[in-house]
Amino acid sequence: MKEHDPPLHLHKLSTLLDRLPSHHLRFEEVKEQLSMYQAGISGEKSIDFPLSFLDDKRFSIYHDLRISDGVHHFQIDTLVISQHYLLILEVKNISGTLNFDTTFNQLIRISDTKEEAFPNPLTQVERQRSQLRALLQKMKIPEVPIETLIVVANRRAVLKATEPVQFISSKVIRSEYLPTKVKSLDQRYGELWLTMKEVRKLGRTFVKLHEPLDRDVLKRFSISRNDLLVGVACPECARLAMRRLHGRWYCERCGAYSRDAHLRALQDYALLVSREITNQEARRFLRMDSVSAASKMLRAMNLHCEGIKKGRKYYLEVDLNRFSQ
Repeated sequence: MKEHDPPLHLHKLSTLLDRLPSHHLRFEEVKEQLSMYQAGISGEKSIDFPLSFLDDKRFSIYHDLRISDGVHHFQIDTLVISQHYLLILEVKNISGTLNFDTTFNQLIRISDTKEEAFPNPLTQVERQRSQLRALLQKMKIPEVPIETLIVVANRRAVLKATEPVQFISSKVIRSEYLPTKVKSLDQRYGELWLTMKEVRKLGRTFVKLHEPLDRDVLKRFSISRNDLLVGVACPECARLAMRRLHGRWYCERCGAYSRDAHLRALQDYALLVSREITNQEARRFLRMDSVSAASKMLRAMNLHCEGIKKGRKYYLEVDLNRFSQ
């Protein structure tokens, strides 16, 4: 009922890495964050197959919900709604040996003799359940049961746990076991809390309340806009060195021509810096000299604009469809 969101934050990270000099102090940190985010998205999408075995006449499935309980926002990887209960799925795509340690409330990952600590996902989903419960109470929804599961999507991960092992094993499952686990929940929760009409209505309400994450990545990594590499990337060789010649972009490296390569560059600007841009800033970012050529190019994009002469601002749009693949 709600597909995976276009990964806007993923493309912000990817764009930032492309526009950051490799010697920059934050380059490796951004690269690591991008890799982790890509793995997370891959893991979330990987459970689509086991979820496809659920009866779509009985279950409504919603991916990537970010909603507020009135005080704080919380994000749910996947929410399954039935007439009998709600099920929160937190997906983890982490390799190595994973030890769920309830003594110190952490997840320990051991990989290649390296030991790392992560926040305990069991605590994370319990917080999500509490916030979802608070939201349902505000919506005057009956006390429908809310179940939580940690779904480990990485097939090579080795799962271990401290005490209480039985509790952890009931909450942490591999993705292929998901349909079987849902069947056991069906047997446990026989009472009818919602009609199918109410199930659909509740899901539509969640979708309406959904607020996609749109984080300022420059601020997140304490990077100045002046640190970014400027220029128009060649669609053939990806080099940031295209020149504007006679209404077209020319790559001095591979000899390619393009009429619209600036569109990608301006999308980069909108993602990283601002969705407002002036002629002067466009020329700086695109490495153009001519005021009139930049003005003609911006007008041809049919952008909403305000102001006159040097004070005119153009409002760039981010094409979310570009990120849906």
